[in-house]
Amino acid sequence: MEGIPRISFTEYSLENGLRVVLAPSRRIPLVHMSLHYRVGSSYERPGLSGFAHLFEHMMFQGSARVGKNEHGRHIDNAGGRWNASTSKDRTNYYETVPAHFLELALWLEADRMSSLAVNEENFENQRQTVIEEKKQSYDNQPYGLSFLRFDDLAYTNWAYAHPIIGSVDDLEKAGVDDARMFHRTFYGPGNAILVLAGDLIERDALEAVRRHFAPIPDETAAMEPDLLEPEQTAERFETMVDPLAVLPAVALGYHMPPLDTTDYYALSMLALILADGDSSRFYRRFVYDNNWITGLYAGPNQYRGPELFRIWFQVQQAVTTDRIVVAVDQELDRIRQTPIDGGELEKAGNKVRHRFVTRLSKVAQVGELLAQSASLLGDPGAVNLQLEKYLSVTPEEISEAARRTFRRENLTMILVEPGKPA
Repeated sequence: MEGIPRISFTEYSLENGLRVVLAPSRRIPLVHMSLHYRVGSSYERPGLSGFAHLFEHMMFQGSARVGKNEHGRHIDNAGGRWNASTSKDRTNYYETVPAHFLELALWLEADRMSSLAVNEENFENQRQTVIEEKKQSYDNQPYGLSFLRFDDLAYTNWAYAHPIIGSVDDLEKAGVDDARMFHRTFYGPGNAILVLAGDLIERDALEAVRRHFAPIPDETAAMEPDLLEPEQTAERFETMVDPLAVLPAVALGYHMPPLDTTDYYALSMLALILADGDSSRFYRRFVYDNNWITGLYAGPNQYRGPELFRIWFQVQQAVTTDRIVVAVDQELDRIRQTPIDGGELEKAGNKVRHRFVTRLSKVAQVGELLAQSASLLGDPGAVNLQLEKYLSVTPEEISEAARRTFRRENLTMILVEPGKPA
């Protein structure tokens, strides 16, 4: 398609296995560095859950030449921004800094890649931090436990069924030797992708990367997790009583194909038509016409392996969850039976195009687009094909994907009711 912008980049590999992606753009004097490790909660094994997320914290506990919590302070003092995140499929660490501080950012990341302080003290205090985080983010939040339970009910494969934050029992039973083994297996140059985007000279940036990272030996023994999920043959249903919830909620999920498939793009466009904005189908029926709900979400969960198309509603107090479930099925049946109107699809396409182009205006988001494509799809250049794939979706493809996906035997459903548990 004409007029679709593309991200220019060059890819290199160091002898120790580190993949390097450079995307120069001289518009603003900033550089974004994103380091993706190919490890997430799906790479864990039963009995040792939560380690990928635990290391998101551990990586800020100091290394050979950087003190505890000093990593972020160095970036703050340089006027930069930093953070990290963990998903089912990858863990990433990133910094956005003024261009003349690129050397600092490279030095910091290389130091903790080569000499992270995985010791008893750091392991213990960060284990307790994660346990407290689980209490704050899930145990003591409305609907929090239902969010954790949903994947556990929807997936039979433990890789995706267990939560990213892990099990408190697993964390309490684990020892520092388990942490050292996990770190040695996954956190090295041979299992990492380094992306630099922004105001850089490619030759100089590559030389700096080699200077800091090439001396690091690769000791990883990374593996690819088994993500195969058997076909669901019967509806899965639970009701949960949540004493912290003021209003009922409905959570639905349908298994669907993974990222970068025809059905993935078709159902992603459908999610915009169903639930994005005041003129979306769900909003018009559930809010504007009937005032049945106070919150909604719909769309794929964006896992590398088998996905779920998730739908979530927070329901008004006087409305039964059964009414919502029946109405959702009616709306999905419309999609199954009648192709999407061309005007609705064009509006969804305009939203996708606008969001993609907007992201290209920020070096941090350009860097993350490349890093996500490299780590989840295996190719940073895949990002340059995605917009065209979204915009090429037809009404017939949406209906066909809906018929394959929105089947009763393919449904997982949790109804959350306020009140005290029995």
